[in-house]
Amino acid sequence: MPSSRPADTPPPPTAEFIELEHRAPAQMDPADLALIHAQQRAIAAEAAFFGYDLDSGSWTYDQAVCPVLPDELMLHYRRQFRDGAESLFTAIVPRGHDRVFVVPIVYRNATPFRSASGAERSIAVFNRVVPAGIAESAVQPDGKWLVLALCYADMVGADAHALKRVGNETGLTHAPVATLHLSEANSLREIVFTDRDAPGQYLVWNINLNDKGRVTAATHVKLSDYVAQVKNGAELTEKPMPQGKEPPVKVLPPQQEPPVKTTPQ
Repeated sequence: MPSSRPADTPPPPTAEFIELEHRAPAQMDPADLALIHAQQRAIAAEAAFFGYDLDSGSWTYDQAVCPVLPDELMLHYRRQFRDGAESLFTAIVPRGHDRVFVVPIVYRNATPFRSASGAERSIAVFNRVVPAGIAESAVQPDGKWLVLALCYADMVGADAHALKRVGNETGLTHAPVATLHLSEANSLREIVFTDRDAPGQYLVWNINLNDKGRVTAATHVKLSDYVAQVKNGAELTEKPMPQGKEPPVKVLPPQQEPPVKTTPQ
């Protein structure tokens, strides 16, 4: 989305990120709270299948408000341990007659054998719960593709953020802002965005989809912040690496997005 900031105005001092709205139980719709209560036994049973015991310890949950899931609630369940470790999973709770799905994320800070971020089951669950019409519309050039990508990343990792503006943070100099790549050779799409997951480091997400908006693959790479190197008082500049022969693609910046909020980091 083009910036409305005049050309001679300095960039914001801190990076800005786009994220989904998250609600604590006290902020949730009463009807949604009633639904969670009604589905508690199904949530606990599905969680137990993946090794999470909701009857053991103190669990908390919150809701990620995902516009591409109008028929489902996306909930993050967390348990904090005394040693600082955390267990975390996502529960997809239907507002209709479908079943509850659980996506395991971490067990006492340990990831499953197959990480949720690109697991076949995670992809299958997401493709099942996002309605076909919404998915196909989202991956059009003027669609809400960034919201679709954030919902996927939030489902498999919780609390995802997409870099909107770098500001003057040198560490994010090489971090890509959210971009949709459209292949001219076929009907594939690729959504790339940066997620600041911890101080001094960030994730670069790549989510591949077909022209129907169905996720086909998802990966993320953890990178350390860029540090400018100085030699003899002069900053070193990096030489661009020669690129291989790539298929032609169109690159589109993110459009105006609904129900998300921008937060400084």
